Amino acid sequence: MSARRTVLLTGASGVVGRSILRERTPDGPRIIPAAHHTPIPEAEEPPVALDLTAERFGLDADSHAALAAEVDVVIHSAGLTEWGLPAERYEPINVEGTRRVVEFAEQAGATVHFMSTAFVAALAQDAPVPLGQENVCTHYIRSKQRAEWILRDSGLPHTVFRPTNLIGESTSGWTSQGQIVQLMSDWIGRGRAPFVPAHPGIRMDFLPQDLLSKAVLRAIELGDDQGEFWATYGEEAMDIETCLQLLVKHAAGRGRSLTPPPVVNADELDPDTIARTPPMTRSYLSVLRDVSEVTRCSGGVLPTSMPELRERYGIPRVDDTAAYLAGLEYAADHLG
Repeated sequence: MSARRTVLLTGASGVVGRSILRERTPDGPRIIPAAHHTPIPEAEEPPVALDLTAERFGLDADSHAALAAEVDVVIHSAGLTEWGLPAERYEPINVEGTRRVVEFAEQAGATVHFMSTAFVAALAQDAPVPLGQENVCTHYIRSKQRAEWILRDSGLPHTVFRPTNLIGESTSGWTSQGQIVQLMSDWIGRGRAPFVPAHPGIRMDFLPQDLLSKAVLRAIELGDDQGEFWATYGEEAMDIETCLQLLVKHAAGRGRSLTPPPVVNADELDPDTIARTPPMTRSYLSVLRDVSEVTRCSGGVLPTSMPELRERYGIPRVDDTAAYLAGLEYAADHLG
């Protein structure tokens, strides 16, 4: 596409948003970063303060129309990603916020590229087992699924990217803030896990955030306006034993001796075993069990579009184990 496009980036201060801004090339699209009163060091122009929970993003009608007149493409990455909250907490931003993005894109005549989650696979009608309502991820996943439906039903040109759990950039390990993978890895890597609850055969599917950002920007460059892309490793993802051995290697590099905790079949685990542990341990083990359940409900291996992302968008082939180690090193040095 020869014309330089103008992109509105929602959630520009988040992990995905800041990664996209870092990956943009000088000849790439102009990106208008949008955030809710949060600094964005990577932005090349002042951010616009938008509130996706408010009508017209909190703008007056003229300002909303003026912004729409500038924009050709929307990258919608804003959202509440914290797990374990009541369903109603996700409604204003993840669901209604997407509805407002649709209204804006209709006015702008813009294509939308939506950042969903690979965990929606656990809600598929043909899922091998149903996802438990008490799972810590359930309300979050359902909110993302509903957002996808809003886009689907709108008739707007759009793509959906469904990333798995994100880690730092593939070579440097950089990330703007720690997320669940770094948090859990640090806890296990310090020898605090008495065991790891997991369902047999599941994969530990972690995606370097720059691979997602490269794919989204390339989709804009090519003018793509349809498609659903599972940004995951799928069958290529490491197994849990490999993940634990990498934590041992990382600990050794930091001068710590780590004995890998035993892996316990989550299907055979007595719930009281977790309930009897101290509060912090109970919380971590419960999250590990629930995330494993999400993967089990997705067939044990997440769906993947990685071959297509590599071929169509030129996404580099990155060893997930090397990227994971780089992310561990960065987190240890910079995230505390």
